[in-house]
Amino acid sequence: MSQGGKVYVIDDDPAMRDSLEFLLGSAGFDVRLYDSGQVFLDELAELETGCVVTDVRMPGIDGMELLRRMSSGMRKLPVIVMTGHGDVPLAVEAMKLGALDFLEK
Repeated sequence: MSQGGKVYVIDDDPAMRDSLEFLLGSAGFDVRLYDSGQVFLDELAELETGCVVTDVRMPGIDGMELLRRMSSGMRKLPVIVMTGHGDVPLAVEAMKLGALDFLEK
């Protein structure tokens, strides 16, 4: 068992998922990967407490919609939003929706 806790990474880019798994795993976190927001939401009720790291731009449920659904749901987990296409209005929206942080890839 890792010492750093659970991190749920949601990104449609396999290379980014693998990179984050390696980076977070080498820092001692127990990382679980998801290729879409919907797959993550489908499993959310059964997941252990942890932190979510999600991309913004994804097909289907994007990171902002995921954040909306999580902030209005029963299960509250801290969410870090990351994007390769960030701007100030998007960052402000993410923070208003409850994001813990907003990072550029």
